[in-house]
Amino acid sequence: GSLLVNIVRGGLLDYEVVAHYLESGHLGGLGLDVAWTKPFDPNNPILKFQIVLITPHVGGVTEHSYRSTAKVVGDVALQLHAGTPLRGIEPVN
Repeated sequence: GSLLVNIVRGGLLDYEVVAHYLESGHLGGLGLDVAWTKPFDPNNPILKFQIVLITPHVGGVTEHSYRSTAKVVGDVALQLHAGTPLRGIEPVN
């Protein structure tokens, strides 16, 4: 009856095993914010279970996260415009 939630990486779970435990009733539910394949097949058999919930990797998208992102982008734009060193970000290759 346990619930399994994966919000990190789709490839972490063996979905044939997960489907087996959903079918047998040993797994009480599955919550996913990531898919195991891209693009995700909306006809995938694991979705036939009423105890499976999947979202399109938006679990962390909140009003707070959008406001924080907007603040960082705005601050960096002002720094660029002023010609000052960039602060508050970590450059990526």
